[in-house]
Parts: sequence; structure tokens; C-alpha cells
Amino acid sequence: MIYNNIWLHNVEELIRLEGRKGVLLQRIPEYVRSCLRPNTQNAYRKPSGVEIRFVSGWEPASITLISYQGESKAGLFFGDFQVGEYVIKEEETTIEIPEPIFLSKPGTTPEKFLFHPSVIRLLLSGNEIHLVGVKGLGIRPPDKDQMPALKYLAYGTSITHGEAASSPALTYAKQTAWRLGADVFNLGASGAAYCEKELADYIANRKDWDFATVCISVNMLNQGVSVEEFYHKAKYMVNTIAAENQGKPIICISLFPFFMDVNIHLRWPGRYPACGPEDYRKALERIVEELGLTNVHLVRGDELLKDVTLLSHDLIHPGDYGMIQIAQNLAEFIRPTLVHQYK
Repeated sequence: MIYNNIWLHNVEELIRLEGRKGVLLQRIPEYVRSCLRPNTQNAYRKPSGVEIRFVSGWEPASITLISYQGESKAGLFFGDFQVGEYVIKEEETTIEIPEPIFLSKPGTTPEKFLFHPSVIRLLLSGNEIHLVGVKGLGIRPPDKDQMPALKYLAYGTSITHGEAASSPALTYAKQTAWRLGADVFNLGASGAAYCEKELADYIANRKDWDFATVCISVNMLNQGVSVEEFYHKAKYMVNTIAAENQGKPIICISLFPFFMDVNIHLRWPGRYPACGPEDYRKALERIVEELGLTNVHLVRGDELLKDVTLLSHDLIHPGDYGMIQIAQNLAEFIRPTLVHQYK
């Protein structure tokens, strides 16, 4: 989306809310969000995978943001080059874009890049972030050839959302995209990946992605959804997305190892699963087998995250090392499907 001469990545609608400055960066359109469960509605107002991008010709520039409902994080990059991280506070926070030492000099642009070094990228994560404004002379959106052509859409739980990653750049979705030379649309929904019909229909009808991952769903298991209900909702989601996108690889990811795999009797406080994690894994395997579609693939979560010590202390959300291991293994799994589809 282009807004006020900047590129807003992974933003589908800008919302003005009474009593708040600026515009809320929302990841899905309001007509879809309003049909979803309340906690899902809340999740898609949080900016996981959202980026503010622009080119300034290396002239001075600044970005002003406000984070409502708590502080948020922002990672600044010049193209692929990391600059630093910032905290977005609950009052107006202005980030002054620093002048690079070398990247602005002639002859320093690398021959190979995902993002051209002149593309200023602010990666966001955390709470509801409002964009107040971007200032600077000569600001414009990046050209499309300054960004990756390959597009990846990731749907899933708080793990996809990037709950325990210490930086917006360290989610497994962002790391997987980097390894595959892709740009990622992150549709992770923390605590709220319920394979909702309206969301399945929306993803199926989007035409801006080349491959997708569907990581489902420890939220449904933890919150007492039976394996039969999971089977029917997950099958609708996978089949609907695949049927509308027959040339595009869709990778189904079953549950990553978590506390119930460590000890089947462990329970998240106030949660009452109706079955065990292996029941959900086998249900997703069954779905993929029954559909028999050439563009639908299955990978087990325990083939991606192989070491439970790479979880964070809650034994459910991967820490930074866990995110990296997932991304390494997931990229290796996806790469052959891309070669087959796009050779």
C-alpha cells in the first residue's frame, strides 16, 4: 500500500480511531476483520511483519509513531543492512534516520541484494502502532525492482506472529523469507489462529503471494477445540486456499513441539485441551493425504524445531535460536517446491 508517498508493507487498511493521532496500521481489511472472533480482530491490529519503506536519496528524514496499549519495537534497515532498534512509546516517538557512513557513497551498492540499500525499512512489532507522519525532502516509495519479487504469505499462531522473537527481524517467517529471497506477508494471529472461514476465503482470494505456509494450530488445541472440529475447519482452509491457487505451493505445518510433548499432563493455566498434540498432527496429515493436491505439502513441526531447549521459558514459543532453526529447516523444505513451480 502506498500512503503519503511511502510504501506500507503488510498493511491492508489504515484506520482512524477517535481519540488517537495518526492512522492505525492494520494487516487485513476491516470487512474481513469485523467477521472474526474478538481476539482475532485484536491480533490483526498488531503490526507483526509490518514495514514502513521509502527512499529519500539519503536526505535527512524522520518517522513519527505512537504505540497504543503498551510499547512496541522497531528495527531499522538500509535495504538488507541492519542499522539499529528503537522503542515506540505510548506518546509520539520520532525516529531520526541516521546518515550512513559508506552506503550513500558512489560504488558501494552490492551487486546482489534483496532490498536495495537506498530503501529505508522500519520493521515493526508489538502493540497497536499508529503512523503520525514521515518527514523529509524527496521521499518516495521504493521501486518494485528494489524489493524482492517473490512473495510469501504466512498464516499461523503466535509462533508465526513472532511472540518471543527478540527482534522483528528474527521471526521464523521473516527468516524463512530471507533465506528464500522473498518478501513476507505475515498473517500470524497471536492466540487466535482458528482457521476461520472468512480468513480462509480472504487468503484464497488474495493474488499478491507466490507460496504460503499454514501453521495450525496450537491455539485450537490449547483452547479445547476437538480434533474433529479442527479437522473440518483446517480442511476447509487448506482446500479453499489451494483450490483458488493451484499453481502455488502451500506448505502445511503441524504443531511444533511444546509443553504437552515434554509432559502430556502439562496444561496452560485455564486451558483444557480435548486431546493430545499428536491427534492434531495426524489430523493435518490426513487432510493433506485426502486432498491429494500436487501443490499442497506437509511438514511436521518437530521436523522443523528439533530441540525443545530452543523454546522460550514457557515451553511453547520458540526463542531466537528456535526461530532460526525453524527457518533453516523450513526454507530447505520449501526450496524444492519453488524450483518445481517456478523453474
